[in-house]
Amino acid sequence: MKKQPRNWLIFSGLAFQIGTIMYVMIYLGGWIQEKWDIASKFPKLATSSIGLVLVLIIIIKQSKRD
Repeated sequence: MKKQPRNWLIFSGLAFQIGTIMYVMIYLGGWIQEKWDIASKFPKLATSSIGLVLVLIIIIKQSKRD
């Protein structure tokens, strides 16, 4: 029988994943905003919303695994 890692270990790794996803998505929104010279903050808002959905999907999948 294989020993399972503790929950705190699993969810601490999840924190780094969440941080990375949100950073990349907000950076992508800023890049789009600069690339197409958009004055509004909509690209950052849209990409951060997509990132939030991705984070929720990852959390749900991770919690169902245990």
